[in-house]
Amino acid sequence: MAIVNKVWREGTFVPPGAEPGLTQKFVWRDIDQEKAVGDIARLRFDFPNMQQPGLKTFTNRPARQIGVRLDESGKEMAFPDIVVVTDPANEVAMIGEVETHRTLRDLPEEQLVEKWRAFAGLGDLFLFVPMMEVSAVKQMLKRHALKKSVTVRSWRYITGQNLLDVADVK
Repeated sequence: MAIVNKVWREGTFVPPGAEPGLTQKFVWRDIDQEKAVGDIARLRFDFPNMQQPGLKTFTNRPARQIGVRLDESGKEMAFPDIVVVTDPANEVAMIGEVETHRTLRDLPEEQLVEKWRAFAGLGDLFLFVPMMEVSAVKQMLKRHALKKSVTVRSWRYITGQNLLDVADVK
């Protein structure tokens, strides 16, 4: 049963999964993913730039900026971590999803694969995983026949320097 809070929302419709309290953020838990999303977007998806003036980058962490329709009706929306769209058409060009040790450990494999499959169907999916988790994620993608539709990249912070290191994975 959904809790209806008129201050929180204008109408009385509460989509499944968006009830107050279910999407509560925990700053102490999500800070590493939010920092990585921002840094990866600046490092690898720095659009618009001189070479690609027709692309724009949006991040959905810490706050949602842009949603991507999953179906033609527009009722189902996805909020990948990084979304690159063409300007002015606003069509999805690339999607970046940043996983952490926590998300890979806490979410069931079926849920992760379902999310990645949905994102891969929306545009070119770049999956950023912690360097220590690359082999496990590659095996998971292979088991579920997603290896060809997802580009895997590893990320890590260099200790003591606060520098992000992103590497392409073969």
